[in-house]
Amino acid sequence: MVVVKHLVDELVTKTGHIDLYLFIDKAAIAEAREVFNKEGITLIPVKANPNLLSNFFLIPHYSNKYLLDIILMQNFVSLLPVKAVNGLYIHDVLFLDFPQYFTRTELLYYKFMRAFAKKADFIIAISDSEKNRLIKHNMGTEKNIHVVHHGISEKFKPLIEYPEDEIKRFDEKYKLPQKYLLYVGRLNIRKNLFNLVNALKFINDKDIQLIIAGEEQFKNSNIAQYLQENNLEERVKFMGHVPQEDLYLIYAKAYIFCFPSYAEGFGLPPLEAMRCGVPAIVSDRTSLPEVCGDAGIYIDPDNPTDIAEKLNTLIEDEYFYAVKSAQSIKQAKQFTWQKAGDLLFSTITSYYDSRKDNS
Repeated sequence: MVVVKHLVDELVTKTGHIDLYLFIDKAAIAEAREVFNKEGITLIPVKANPNLLSNFFLIPHYSNKYLLDIILMQNFVSLLPVKAVNGLYIHDVLFLDFPQYFTRTELLYYKFMRAFAKKADFIIAISDSEKNRLIKHNMGTEKNIHVVHHGISEKFKPLIEYPEDEIKRFDEKYKLPQKYLLYVGRLNIRKNLFNLVNALKFINDKDIQLIIAGEEQFKNSNIAQYLQENNLEERVKFMGHVPQEDLYLIYAKAYIFCFPSYAEGFGLPPLEAMRCGVPAIVSDRTSLPEVCGDAGIYIDPDNPTDIAEKLNTLIEDEYFYAVKSAQSIKQAKQFTWQKAGDLLFSTITSYYDSRKDNS
């Protein structure tokens, strides 16, 4: 819901031009009323689990009922006829090139995305990397797929911008080391945490710890057992789920952010760290070079010694660290939700205007 909230916050500023109707799963309608409590937004509760069935059958009905001009659905396009311009927002189709990172159930479910994406009038992709993947798998064309990068909340900021009392409260709550490596995200095999923790054996600084914030998912190997077998338990701290309001300082207090993921549709966590001035070591694959640009420090995710080598350089070379920190802030500032909202608005309305002109 984080991405939706930010995009809606931007689109609602344009409600002099459009009215927004948000179709929300009935189970989440109470939360949605708090999140989207703004003039110009109409919330419509629907049975939206699974998303596939609601998009196939329910949304078309409501689209025609409310005389909507444009509908933008996530992942699955309408099967029934609609009068509105039919748009599709796809975060990624990594399952097509990396099926080993998904369950059989997920692969079966996502299979319908590929089958019906060509029915959309237009598709929003979140990176050039994913746009190219969509084209590669014949889910759209160069002309009707449009890239709208995610933005970064301005709440992510360098440590120096925090008041001392807020930092003190954070330190008392979490008691983290003064200097630590950080990973934030889901704990599954696609994120490649095994090679990250394995790299700790080759880091010259034997005191620095790795902090891992995120929840375990299916298809996640037993990292805890691996740490025990390799005497690395004291080097890694698992935090589990961290509330959003605390995540900002966890990023800001980190020394280096580590993101050795094998495949990403966008890669928001590295940019969140970079927005705080924390250099990010990331994989040299999929969307990460596109997102992190010259500020990223790129590693071969299959090679723990390469990961360790890049970490050693950042830890031991203060000048290089300072350069990368400054580059990181500059790079991350290019990604704003205002920019994303403006681009999304101009894209979807251009299709409506085009249809109106041709009618």
